Amino acid sequence: MRSIKNRLAIWIMSVLTVVMTLTGFLSYQAVSRNEERDYLAQKQALQARLSLSLPQSVWQLDDQLILLMLDAELKSPVVVGLMIEGDAGLFFGRTRKADGQIGNLLKAAPPPHDETISLPLTYQRYNNLGQLTIYLSRDRINTHLANELRLQLTQALLLNLLLFIVLIAGLKRYVFSPLAELQHALHQASKLEAEATIQLPPARYHEFAELVNGLNLIVKKISQELGLRREAQENTLIEKERSEIAYQQLLSTQNMLVETEKLASLGGLVAGIAHEINTPVGITLTTASHLSLITKTVNNQFQSGQIKKSDLAKYLAEANESTDLILSNTERAANLIHSFKQVAVDQTSEARRAFDMEQYIGEVLTSLRPQLRHNKITIEIDCPAAIRMDSYPGALSQVLTNLIMNALFHAYNEEDEGIIVIRIDALTGQRIRLLVTDDGKGIAPEHLKHIFEPFFTTRRGSGGSGLGLHIVYNIVSLHLGGTIQADSIVNEGASFLLELPCKAPESVNAGSMS
Repeated sequence: MRSIKNRLAIWIMSVLTVVMTLTGFLSYQAVSRNEERDYLAQKQALQARLSLSLPQSVWQLDDQLILLMLDAELKSPVVVGLMIEGDAGLFFGRTRKADGQIGNLLKAAPPPHDETISLPLTYQRYNNLGQLTIYLSRDRINTHLANELRLQLTQALLLNLLLFIVLIAGLKRYVFSPLAELQHALHQASKLEAEATIQLPPARYHEFAELVNGLNLIVKKISQELGLRREAQENTLIEKERSEIAYQQLLSTQNMLVETEKLASLGGLVAGIAHEINTPVGITLTTASHLSLITKTVNNQFQSGQIKKSDLAKYLAEANESTDLILSNTERAANLIHSFKQVAVDQTSEARRAFDMEQYIGEVLTSLRPQLRHNKITIEIDCPAAIRMDSYPGALSQVLTNLIMNALFHAYNEEDEGIIVIRIDALTGQRIRLLVTDDGKGIAPEHLKHIFEPFFTTRRGSGGSGLGLHIVYNIVSLHLGGTIQADSIVNEGASFLLELPCKAPESVNAGSMS
């Protein structure tokens, strides 16, 4: 029910129904009051007539006149029977039968009635001759009211339908048809090629003229930018294809190394080379996906006629920034691939140094800011001051980067909000405990025991390589001299607990982490 036409039709029908119902109810109430007033007037007139004329006829014992008077009153639709009772066996009873014929009324069988009136028959104020009982029926009133109700309902329905048709026809002619024409013109404008121009047709009505003029300005501006955007997209696709080819070549090399060198060779090569190439490739793919997403968003806004100048300006700014990121990172990936054979053989160790843990984690998160800015995930750091490390900061940076990106990729959907907490506690024996937790989807129990194995991933068709956590495991155990274990509850989140020495063992080879 997102259509304005449908919503408006329902709203009009509802309002008309309420108005017609209220009008019919008031009319019905007026008819009901009139019927009640007429009924009361007939009762009063009946009592007055019979009180004046009937006693004299009874006093004179004029049977024929009495019957004539009773039969005359039975012609009234509200009177269904009359009965006179008195001393010395005085009794007269007349009734109107169901077929309309008038006949005698038996004393023991009064006619069906809704109300009775009893009148004393007094002649010249002194002689009480008996009592008159009048049987009244409201059938005529009820029948009239039922017919009136049906009439009001029929009139309300027909008038409601007529007004609805008239209003919808007017709205279609003066509102929906111009909007449909405008939408068709915008759809044609959305098919613009580079450097092409198109102008929307002038609006038939003044209310749409300003909108058409504004859209024509936007279309003209967009047509000028299409050439630049298409060129940027083509360059992006070319660089993306190159990066994907290089990445596939690297994965093939890694597969050979896994078969021959197992964990030791894979750890050195993947940790030293693959991850460094994966970082610019991942940034390139992420940025290209973001550029495609915002392009589709602007296109949808454009087709729906809701695009604004501020939206277009924001899109151009983000497109320029994305293009710069894609070019710089694909260049970095190309350079790394060029020196792949030398790096694979050399695998020189990263120099160790002393650093402040809290400060360095902040620097790592700063480097991840381009990947984090488009997510609704908050990263919190809980680290005591003055924790000093004598270790390999490059290796630690890769561990934190992989854990954070793994959580963003697997634990949350694109529009989810969540919190990733990095907590560091000082332990005895010059060791620290580093805990990375998230509140995302969690890891299924059948997958938890396999997450550190090479090439294990639950999202292989969505860009997952299955090497991220395996690299983390190798770096922590082989380079930093620590341990790592994972725990998770489905739909409540996952946690990775690392225990690291403040001073890395001298015999540990850090590998190439730059």
